[in-house]
Amino acid sequence: MKTIYLWVSDKGWTPFQYNELSELSSEFEARNIKLGYRCELGYRCELGDGCKLGNGCELGNGCELGYRCELGDGCKLGDGCKLGDGCKLGNWCELGNGCKLGYRCELGDVCKLGDECDVPKSLFISASRHTVSYWGEDVIQIGCKRYTISEWQKHFRKIGEAEGYSPEQMEEYKGYIDLIAAMHKTWALH
Repeated sequence: MKTIYLWVSDKGWTPFQYNELSELSSEFEARNIKLGYRCELGYRCELGDGCKLGNGCELGNGCELGYRCELGDGCKLGDGCKLGDGCKLGNWCELGNGCKLGYRCELGDVCKLGDECDVPKSLFISASRHTVSYWGEDVIQIGCKRYTISEWQKHFRKIGEAEGYSPEQMEEYKGYIDLIAAMHKTWALH
């Protein structure tokens, strides 16, 4: 038997025990929580109202998802992960044990964060060709390409040409890279 915690007005986080998630369908429906096919939740997970988990998602023990979190298909969260309200993860994202994402954090498809990653400040840009993701580390992910900020600054044009970007698109993405570089430098001082 597993236990999941759901929010109950006037009571707070309340434990619900189950053998199969389908046993809690009325509780999920009352909270507008949607689980895709083949989802697996570890022990003592907390799901905020309005959460949506794609097909095949796996949450480790003690995961906490805030209100209106959305996980794409095939996402895997390690034990003790905490996602703030309104977080959105693309398909096939993987978060290691103890990861923490701030409110309204958005990560693109196939994103991977290691154990105990704390992402209080992040940026997700839905740009003209591929998404741009930054989560407070010296790394930028554009589409499936992930490099340090300085590598992007030095080689953005070469990477853009190899990926078939137009000159205008390369300049657009250079602007995003420079913006993130300035933000990263400012945030590192605090």
